[in-house]
Amino acid sequence: MHPIPASRNRPPAAALAALAAAALVSAVIPAAAGLAFLISLATRRPLVAVAARRWPWRPAAQPPHRALTGLTASWGIGLLAAAAVQGAGAITGGLGFTSPASFAARSLIALAAEALLTALTIARLHRSLGPQPAGPQRNS
Repeated sequence: MHPIPASRNRPPAAALAALAAAALVSAVIPAAAGLAFLISLATRRPLVAVAARRWPWRPAAQPPHRALTGLTASWGIGLLAAAAVQGAGAITGGLGFTSPASFAARSLIALAAEALLTALTIARLHRSLGPQPAGPQRNS
């Protein structure tokens, strides 16, 4: 038996392994993060509330706990939905682990979901905090 020569159109095994690892991570990370958000709700310590206390650019007024709990639930459900769409695309749409185009499609799905969640978060925080004072006024 003679070994079969590698095809010139086929990417090297290291590149395929790297793409497979990246695709797997890109599908697992949103699901794991979504579960972490939802588990934090079950433990009554919403992750968004924990992050809001530690964030360096937090607003002067702390958002209501109800708003932070709602945002935590939104992020948990949204990230699980993004992972589910990526999984469904892998199963039915042919978004495989080795194709650069599939990797790009999966990344765009995750990016779109996270952009939507970010916009929702900003809108919710602006609404829950209400109008902020303009700061000290100088008299001339």
